[in-house]
Amino acid sequence: MKNFHYVALTAALLLAPAFVLAEEAGVSANTEARIKNEKPRPPLAPGQILKNIRENASTTRAEVKDVRREIKGEVKQVREESRLKIEAKRAEVKIKVEAAKEKAKEKFGEAVQRSVGNIVDRLTRHVEKLGEIATRIDSRISELQAKGINMDASIELLTTARADIAAAQDKVAGVGAALSAALASTTPKGEMPKVRAAVKAAEDALRAAKDSLKTTLESIRAANSSQ
Repeated sequence: MKNFHYVALTAALLLAPAFVLAEEAGVSANTEARIKNEKPRPPLAPGQILKNIRENASTTRAEVKDVRREIKGEVKQVREESRLKIEAKRAEVKIKVEAAKEKAKEKFGEAVQRSVGNIVDRLTRHVEKLGEIATRIDSRISELQAKGINMDASIELLTTARADIAAAQDKVAGVGAALSAALASTTPKGEMPKVRAAVKAAEDALRAAKDSLKTTLESIRAANSSQ
């Protein structure tokens, strides 16, 4: 019985290629017959070819314009979000520094009040001035864009500068918080090193934001002069 099974398997293996070849021959014959029966398509006229090219080119240009509009809209949104972030931070900083000044009025004499007021007012004025400069730079970028000048690099630099301004605002708010903590302490003199450290951090952040704005202005000048 085993010999019978081996013979059957051997026969199946030997016959398999024959069946495959027969099937392939049948498929090949059918394919050739179909190709012969099919009528060749007439070649496109030159005018039709040009028309197809123009239609494809028109579609491509429309797609490119859509992408550009989408990118422009996203960039504009980022610029607006950066501006609003600075405005929100400005209000937050003002609340904190005013709280510090009020604490000084409650607990200390006129000299301390004046000193606290001078510190927070000076830092607040600086950060607000940087925000105003950023707004003017943004307007200048928009003017040059309207003239067809590529301002992508300047927009990116302005976004970075506004992020640096927001960071400086945080540091100025930190000064207000440090002053409030010092004035509320039973040992204000012991808290003064923390206040000085907060003031230095704010001044360093303001300097970094100023440098970022300067770099942005240089980029705008370069883009304008290249036209």
